[in-house]
Amino acid sequence: MGCASGKEEAPPPRTQAPLGPPAARAPPPADTPEVIERKRREAVEAKKWEQEAKRVGPPQPTIPDLPPGANEDQYKKYMIDKFEYEAWENKIILLGRKLRKEHEDASKQGHAF
Repeated sequence: MGCASGKEEAPPPRTQAPLGPPAARAPPPADTPEVIERKRREAVEAKKWEQEAKRVGPPQPTIPDLPPGANEDQYKKYMIDKFEYEAWENKIILLGRKLRKEHEDASKQGHAF
C-alpha cells in the first residue's frame, strides 16, 4: 500500500455473509451433591472468619441513610458515608481472609491459633 496518488489499485470491497442469530449455548452443568456441600461448607467457614474479623477489626461505621427529598449537601454526605461504609466492608472481608490464612498456616506448622 502506498500513498493515495500511487499507481496501486484499491483492493476490492470485502463481502461478508449476513450474521444470523448467535448459536444457543448449552446450560451449565448442574452442581453435584458433593459440590453443593463443599460450597455450603466454604460459605459457613467464610462467615465464621468474617465474624472474627468484625470482632478484632476496626469499629463498624453507621450505615448511611438518605432521607427522601434530600438536598445536594445531604446527598454529598450520604455518598461519602456510603463510600466509608463500603470501604469498611472490604477491609473486613480482607481481614477475614488474612485471619483464615494465618490460621491455616499455623495449623500446617502444628501450632494452635
